[in-house]
Amino acid sequence: MIVRPDIQARLDALDEMLAHWLAHMRHPAQFWPQFELLAAEILDQCNDHERRYVHARITAILKGHALELPSWHERGDSPSPEK
Repeated sequence: MIVRPDIQARLDALDEMLAHWLAHMRHPAQFWPQFELLAAEILDQCNDHERRYVHARITAILKGHALELPSWHERGDSPSPEK
């Protein structure tokens, strides 16, 4: 999937900053609201064709840092499954 360069750059930056961010966070509860805000900003700039890839990339970024989206995380940004 090809996404616009600005979206790809923002995903790359999010991935690069996670290790530093997690290491310097005062309390783990601070992470999810901040992460949700940054991820939402990226997803909000996506068109329908990019959204599925970006959502999958965000999930992969989290897994790469041994994190998973919490069960309450449901923004509805994933497109419906293709028919």
